[in-house]
Amino acid sequence: MMRILLVGSPKSVFGFDRIVRVPNLGLCSIAAQLDRRFCKVKIIDLILTEGKTIPYFTYLLRQYEPDLVGFSCMVFQYASSLELAKMTKQVNPDTKVVMGGYFPTACDEWILESEDSQYIDYIIRREGEIAFPKLIKTLLGNNNLDEVPNLSYRDNGSVIRNPNHALVDLNEIKPPDRKSRILKKGFYLGPYTGDVIETSRGCVFDCNYCSIREMYGKSFRTYSIDRILDDIRDAEKQGAESVLVTDDNITLDGKRYKEICEAITEAGLNRLYYAIQTSVRGIKQTPGLARAMGQAGTNVVFLGIENIITQNLNVLDKSNQFKESDARDVVLELREYGIVVIGGFILGNPDDNEETLWANFEFAKSTGVDVALFYILTPHPKTGIRQELIKQGLVTNLDDFSKYDGFQANVRTKYLSSEKLFALREELGWKYPIQSGSIKHMIKKWPLSFGLKLLFKELWKRPDDVLGYLKGLI
Repeated sequence: MMRILLVGSPKSVFGFDRIVRVPNLGLCSIAAQLDRRFCKVKIIDLILTEGKTIPYFTYLLRQYEPDLVGFSCMVFQYASSLELAKMTKQVNPDTKVVMGGYFPTACDEWILESEDSQYIDYIIRREGEIAFPKLIKTLLGNNNLDEVPNLSYRDNGSVIRNPNHALVDLNEIKPPDRKSRILKKGFYLGPYTGDVIETSRGCVFDCNYCSIREMYGKSFRTYSIDRILDDIRDAEKQGAESVLVTDDNITLDGKRYKEICEAITEAGLNRLYYAIQTSVRGIKQTPGLARAMGQAGTNVVFLGIENIITQNLNVLDKSNQFKESDARDVVLELREYGIVVIGGFILGNPDDNEETLWANFEFAKSTGVDVALFYILTPHPKTGIRQELIKQGLVTNLDDFSKYDGFQANVRTKYLSSEKLFALREELGWKYPIQSGSIKHMIKKWPLSFGLKLLFKELWKRPDDVLGYLKGLI
């Protein structure tokens, strides 16, 4: 019987672990598709092993003795996942190593043609629910790798890339296997224990900074509402008080999402809290959706506002998706139903200067956004914006992907250096909670005990950030 270990990255998005620490849903979905007659599967979310990842992972390798270790990683997580792959081969050179996720999908050839390939046996591109079980079956059987879709590997010095399988029919795959997690406690969304679900995959918009197209193409697929409700119940059974909905664009079909909210309320599952990421356009074009979301228990919405400068929206291929007034209306409506609004803004566009950055800051304040996240445009591999920025000579970090987390500056603008851009982003982030008055709203919204816990954590882990917030008072 093959022993399989599926590994979630220990690296979180820059600063997100302050209030969000959630498990890897994709690994649970892949684990559920495996035939347990022939393999034993464990999932480890190394995000929970902060400060002791290396000794813990080494211990796990020696105790469990996996025959195959699978790593899932995004762009900024690749370097840390590669180090873990090296450790895996050091403990047992015969252990097979598989990588999947956004970065291996986009850069499989680059990885396999580099020195990194000595630590990675196989790469699964795009979705893994069909390809990964097929790989396991092949390794246990005739070893004919030609039969495994979405697979990239080296053979006699050449990189082999098998054809992609058709996109998964979401209603034909088994629900996520959360029981196979080794570590089950320590996940949270704000003050509540947390887990993750999805109701759909994909997006059909053309935003040129987004890498989702590499995973799913231009598509949008959905789960049935009954399947979604069952998944929420399972997450609650595993201890979740709150649920992060990780859909790429859940309001692409606003009417459907409203029906999901109504079904959650009718089933009594609004006893849980929900956090989602959504678009301005989807809520604006669906009357009654914000109200249904509030009734269903939605307490946090990440709203992709992106930028309020028309020229910048043109650069991002977002100008046709909503108007400035739409963002104002949607923020107001969400807050009317008690929903915390996190507004996402993308800075560092080619023509950005100090004035345009502060214009976005003032817009966030004027709309009443509770939390403003100021990202810096990131030139992700295989995106249109990367090629355009390289052509203009504006990419300052081409290949240290560990810094591609959305918050660090890997580009400059025509008027701002990378260093100045990052310094301004930090200043905006520090000043917003104080100057907008949102910190008062958040104190009322979440328990005082959580706020104090967060403050002490910041003092311990990030004293410079606390100093920055104090500067925000000035």
